[in-house]
Amino acid sequence: MSINSSRNSSEPSSEYSDLPTKFREACRRVAPAATSLAVWLTFIALASGSVAAQSSVGDVYCGTGVETGIGIVFGAVAGLGLPATGFYVGRAGLSYMRAGGNPEKKNQAKEQLVMSGIGFGIIVLALISPELIDKIGSQMGFGFSDCVKPF
Repeated sequence: MSINSSRNSSEPSSEYSDLPTKFREACRRVAPAATSLAVWLTFIALASGSVAAQSSVGDVYCGTGVETGIGIVFGAVAGLGLPATGFYVGRAGLSYMRAGGNPEKKNQAKEQLVMSGIGFGIIVLALISPELIDKIGSQMGFGFSDCVKPF
């Protein structure tokens, strides 16, 4: 009788029985930052692989509801966000003028004005970012199709 036939068939062989233990020990030796970096690099490679294979990103959305949705969202950002920013800048300016000599009210009005400016910056960045991404992408060999460009 051979050595392997005398062993119970449900028992794993000795060379593979401690594989999970060895794997756990190897994982403990790797720094968590290195593991996190490896996971992110793998994700980026998988996510950008299909984009790099395309010459024009977004062709599948042409003539669908997504194309209409992009137009609606960007129209709403421009149509509602810019007048709202003007309103809040005006309100902050009036608060500053009415503050008189009260430093607490002046600081509060300045804070409102800064927040209005940050909001305006976010709106402008949201409106120009597709064009910026398209310009950078065209230098790298890919770009958006014409149907997903909002403006």
